[in-house]
Amino acid sequence: MSTCYMCDQEATTMEHAPPKCIFPEKKDLSSYDDYRQGLITVPSCEEHNTTKSKDDEYLLYLLAASATSSVIGLNQFLTKVKRSAERKPGLMVMVASNAKPAQIFDFDKNLWEEGLGIYVDAPRIDTTLSKCARALYFHETQRKFSGAVKVITPFTQYIDSQFNATVSSALAQAEDFFAIHPSFGNNPDVFCYKFTEGENTAMMLLYFYTSTKILVQLDKR
Repeated sequence: MSTCYMCDQEATTMEHAPPKCIFPEKKDLSSYDDYRQGLITVPSCEEHNTTKSKDDEYLLYLLAASATSSVIGLNQFLTKVKRSAERKPGLMVMVASNAKPAQIFDFDKNLWEEGLGIYVDAPRIDTTLSKCARALYFHETQRKFSGAVKVITPFTQYIDSQFNATVSSALAQAEDFFAIHPSFGNNPDVFCYKFTEGENTAMMLLYFYTSTKILVQLDKR
């Protein structure tokens, strides 16, 4: 009997890491591309898999709408997210309720651009991404990770500009460190990741829609 990657309950389902909703459906693509082949799954109990669907959807909304997202991510916003918002408008209303014009700094282009800023539920995003990181760790090692997980999300901007600079610096250092590491994931235009593990920590660099980067530290101590 296999057990859940998150707990000691019996695994009765397979959970996608990252959430399956991140990957476009074929009906939303104008080409013959199929971004749902070879998705990563891990054994999960019913509770840990099904109770997080709304959080997965929230993550999709933010990733697809991000200024760092690729054309594929934008297409997800105009298709899947739009359908979801029409069926269940509550989440979109919540996301857009505090939207306002904002200057957004593009670290890749090194310039400020006009955009639309929204307040992000950071703990909710961190929890969802932490679960994804634990699932990917299990996928890599076949071991459960029960330590602390720290998530850094440069695609979100903080009110404190000095903290934004610190986050940007941390990401740049991580990219330099991971430069020689291979990427994993069968659909890199949508999601891929890099992974390394040491005695006390493991590190991951996640890429969503090509340019949205998330740094994860898993502390074993």
